[in-house]
This record gives sequence, C-alpha cells and structure tokens, in this order.
Amino acid sequence: MRSAIATLMIMAAVGGAQAGPIADSVAQVPVSLPAALDVVTATIGSKITHLEFESRDGVPTYEFIVETAADVYYVGVSGTTGLVTEVDVIADDDDARFKALAKISEDDAKAAAMANYKGEVEEVKRLLLSDGTAAFEVDVEITGAGGEYNVYVDAASGKVKLVNVEYWELGETVPGDAD
Repeated sequence: MRSAIATLMIMAAVGGAQAGPIADSVAQVPVSLPAALDVVTATIGSKITHLEFESRDGVPTYEFIVETAADVYYVGVSGTTGLVTEVDVIADDDDARFKALAKISEDDAKAAAMANYKGEVEEVKRLLLSDGTAAFEVDVEITGAGGEYNVYVDAASGKVKLVNVEYWELGETVPGDAD
C-alpha cells in the first residue's frame, strides 16, 4: 500500500500531470518516478514520507525517505538505471551508533561545508552511510545556484566526501533535522 506522499508524487509526475517543476524535471529521466517508487516499496518499505530529486555526479537520482520499525532511511534510486544506489540511516541527535563514529562536531561539519559552498545552511542531518561510516549532511542554499547543495562531511575526518545538487523536495520535514 502506498503512502499519501507516494500517491501525491505519482499524481504530480505521471502522464496527464499538469506542467510544473516536478513533472518538468522528471520528464527527461529514463526511469520514471512511479518505477523508482516501486523499487523502494519492494525493497525497503512503503511508508515514504519525503522525496528529493537531485544530481549525484551528473546522475539524476530520486532520494526517498522511508520509515520502518527499525530506522528511518534515505534510499537513493538512479534515474538512469532504476537501481538502488544508497540505503543510509538518518540518525537522531542522540544516536549511539553515530556518536561512536563521529569525531567532529556539527559546527565543524558546517564550517567544512561552508569553506567551499558559501550560502545559508538550511539543515544538518546525521547519517549512518551504507559504507559503514558516518557523515553530516549539510544542506546549503546558494542564491541563484539552481538548487540546494547537499554537502556530505565525513563525521570522523571532517573532510567533504560528496556533494549533490538537490533540485526539489516534496513531503514532510526530514526526521533528524538539526537546524
């Protein structure tokens, strides 16, 4: 069974949808939003509360937030292949797993992100990445840049590991946000 947010996403993005930012931005992506949604619901679960559409190294990617009884996950699905590209846990501020891996503070992570991406910090999330490491995702809004930059800062070293450009998001506030 699809959640209300999933139903809204499908209505906004499938054939017959009115023109607009969601329908327009996914129109040229080989893997449709409904197909990506089916991959997520088949592999992780169906309580989807949030969706982001972004570029990861030039690859269009749907990033879903999926809540399960165990954790809340970021699940990335390639808009090119339809394959799951990431399954990361969104950690709460007091998550012992995250604290065990983190050697830097949230302020250190913000400073590392802002060193190269000057703008306004929109939010910071703590992530347990699928590669076994932890990172702060520092979301930086840069006026006129065409999207929000999601800067992943390694929580152990303080180095920037990854930067995604987020074009739009839809749904509830992301659990674990630390504004």
